[in-house]
Amino acid sequence: MYYCTKQAYSMKQSFFISLSFLFFSLNLVAQDGKMVGATFWNGTRQQKKPLGSPYVQNMFAPATVDNIKTPANVRYNVYKDEFEFIAPKGDTLILDRIEDFGSITFKGSNKKYRLVVYTDKSNSLVNGYLMELYTKPNLVLYKKENINLTGEKIAKTTLERDMPAKYTKIGDTYFLKTPNGNTTEFPDGRKALVKLFPDKKQPLESYLKENKIDFDNESDLIKIVDFLTTN
Repeated sequence: MYYCTKQAYSMKQSFFISLSFLFFSLNLVAQDGKMVGATFWNGTRQQKKPLGSPYVQNMFAPATVDNIKTPANVRYNVYKDEFEFIAPKGDTLILDRIEDFGSITFKGSNKKYRLVVYTDKSNSLVNGYLMELYTKPNLVLYKKENINLTGEKIAKTTLERDMPAKYTKIGDTYFLKTPNGNTTEFPDGRKALVKLFPDKKQPLESYLKENKIDFDNESDLIKIVDFLTTN
């Protein structure tokens, strides 16, 4: 005859309850791909660092900044559209986006950025940094560098794996400051350009056709600016 004490029965029952809970927990993790291989801290999933970089140039480089007497070590965060600089005590700070510091020129490369109020494709006014690419009387050609951030992709099953967020360099956008002082996105084709300069319609159309101008080519955009200032 099988006999067990009340205490032994209680221990046996607790063992089976614990074992069942463990099996249930493992089964839950196996079915939920979001939990497999994830790292948790205080009940919160730890995000992985994005791949790529928000900077075109990761290293700080010496540059002259308007109204700052000595050169500063700076770098441009393209994604956030802000300049970072190293303070005398070694801290990394953000340059105030104000007109007083509106021009930043890197030594060596001589790349110049200006704080410009411009109209973007959605017809919204933006106060941001543009690279000064080419300057002529009454016309300025600017370039805006672009970096996109793709969000993190979380695995939905055990057959998939998490994909971290990623910074990706995408195509540049060009802007033109016209004689009226407005800065807008450079026209994307012949019709849009002629509409912007109706008084030059005939010679402009002939020039674009004869020279096979490509609006996706930076050097051709410079040629257009040259033509507009001499005709």
